[in-house]
Amino acid sequence: MIEGLVLFFSGMLIATIAMGVGIGGGILWTPLFILGFGLLPYEAVSTSLMIQVVGLGSGSLAYFRSGLVRLYLSGLFVLAALPGILLGSFLGVQLPQQAVQMGLGLMSLTVAILFVSAATPLPASGPVPIDFRRLRLVLPIPAFFGFAMGLLSVGISEWLIPALRSHLGLSMTEAVATVIPAMFLLALVAALSHGLLANTLYWDYFLWGAMGTLVGGQLGPRLAQRINEWLLKDSFIYLMTLVGIHLIFQSL
Repeated sequence: MIEGLVLFFSGMLIATIAMGVGIGGGILWTPLFILGFGLLPYEAVSTSLMIQVVGLGSGSLAYFRSGLVRLYLSGLFVLAALPGILLGSFLGVQLPQQAVQMGLGLMSLTVAILFVSAATPLPASGPVPIDFRRLRLVLPIPAFFGFAMGLLSVGISEWLIPALRSHLGLSMTEAVATVIPAMFLLALVAALSHGLLANTLYWDYFLWGAMGTLVGGQLGPRLAQRINEWLLKDSFIYLMTLVGIHLIFQSL
């Protein structure tokens, strides 16, 4: 019961952070399961992916209702990322777990550095036509980070959303609305792949975490508006740095 309550409130907190800084929750869920609950990396990744399916599914429905989803772009991103998702899921079960944990630690540090070096967000703009010649610059991002998502349960939004804005000229709202449904389908495929390969889902952890995520998904946007954006991002940078260092040293 105590573990369940911890996971419920962790889900609320992680959803709030994800809403505030625009990331996938897997980069926080997986270290929590490894460091806080003693799961092996592939067990943590599998459970984290299933929790993400719930949150991303809820978000996808909301964005489809808004009419902001560029459906053909979402489909292209899924197709580009799918081979990497399957390969990453397979390797996540087969590789030595110390190596997977080391990779997660390095990815946590990379995300922290990304947020340190991120430029000021572009101003939102109205709908613009897609330049398909420039789309070639964007497609390698889901292709590579799909592998990272299958292997480590980290999202692709951190890298894909800035590219959609800078290369294709999408507004922030359109970029997020387009990426979320793609991440939902990819998280579902990755979760099913992990389940078929290893059958390691912790259902009790999943249920408590998913309930917290659903509540946090509703509270997150409201709380994020009341918290200083730079304070939230700085706190996230410090957290990812500490988590990354701890994961790396624990894997040695």
